[in-house]
Amino acid sequence: MNDLAVPFHRALSPSISSTAPPCRQPSILVVEDGTGLGTAIRELCESLGIGVECPPSAEGFLRQLREQNPIAVLAELDGSEQDGCYVMMRVAEYDRSLPILLLTGADPALAGAAEAVEELWGLSAVQIRCSLPGAGELAEFLCCATRRDGRFSRPPKSVKYRADKTEAAVG
Repeated sequence: MNDLAVPFHRALSPSISSTAPPCRQPSILVVEDGTGLGTAIRELCESLGIGVECPPSAEGFLRQLREQNPIAVLAELDGSEQDGCYVMMRVAEYDRSLPILLLTGADPALAGAAEAVEELWGLSAVQIRCSLPGAGELAEFLCCATRRDGRFSRPPKSVKYRADKTEAAVG
């Protein structure tokens, strides 16, 4: 037997400990007033191996931002307690390159305010959208976020991408 090869049963033995830190599942923080966004993206995120965290308050958001080390943040721009501008400023204090997807509800004044905050705080990965993008675009955003973070996520098996960037369900 080769001295460098470790028998399979010994490689899986709990008595052999690794010095590498435990690998945590990548997660996305969803900041919203209700539960619609988190519910809408949960299945897609789980198929990509990404957890969905929905902090209940501004304090919860700050705590989860520090403790969870999310790969991205999805936020409503017009939330009552945790509006998108607040989220952007807190993210800028944490990591200016953390991807943020902001939903404006098609309000041009909110989109303009978000762009001003993005520039003022030096954020480099903000996407401002009127509404939640389709599954293909959201999967692309999340996969880019996982690659940026160093943790790769595979595209969902149920979605096939065409050259024209539309999506079709695969059977």
